[in-house]
Amino acid sequence: MLVQYIFGYTPVLKPSRSQGATFLTDEDAPLVYVWPFARLWAMLRELCPNGVEECTLESVCKTLKKSTLKKEDLKPAGYPVINSGRTLYGFYHNYNNEGPAFTVAARGEYAAFINFFEGKFWAGGLCYPYKSKNEKRVLTKFLYYSLKNKQQKIRSEIVAEGSIPALNKSDLEKVILSIPPLPVQEYIVSVLDRFDALCNDLSSGLPAEIEARRKQYEYYRDKLLTFKSPVLK
Repeated sequence: MLVQYIFGYTPVLKPSRSQGATFLTDEDAPLVYVWPFARLWAMLRELCPNGVEECTLESVCKTLKKSTLKKEDLKPAGYPVINSGRTLYGFYHNYNNEGPAFTVAARGEYAAFINFFEGKFWAGGLCYPYKSKNEKRVLTKFLYYSLKNKQQKIRSEIVAEGSIPALNKSDLEKVILSIPPLPVQEYIVSVLDRFDALCNDLSSGLPAEIEARRKQYEYYRDKLLTFKSPVLK
């Protein structure tokens, strides 16, 4: 069962309004909304009963190195190079950063697009590379997912749309993120990692299936990172 795999625990049977005890489905909206997030809500109730801490990106991240590479400097293989695009700029024989880290495109058509790097990579001059100041308090991967969830809002509200769209670093670093306790971050990251892997496995499937799974992933990501549940009211 997909939701069992994604959320990491066995579904609970509850009475259905029409057919007795059945697995919850998307058609049973009032119930399905509660069930997948029950574990998260329980963790929030236990670990932060007064609400989730909010911080600026600047307060929890440190800026990493970046340096411009010309097209002629790129190699057929090596360390991945990211610049201002959604995909890699190319490869290089050296690296200027080590993951976990994330980058935010600074200029151009894909300004505000966010990528994550687990290993060594080269950050070009047209992106902003970051990582957590303290992995024991805030996971870099959690920050990536949190910011990725706000990517469209950053693009529409912060990026200056001109002949060349541009994202100001100081504006980006004022973005507010909700930072729950570390165990909650770890759980959310584990769920979203599984969903991300599942979406990537479908990359060669039918377009309609890929689009449906992407929408499902974005729905769960938004719910997991909103922290608005009955336990916090």
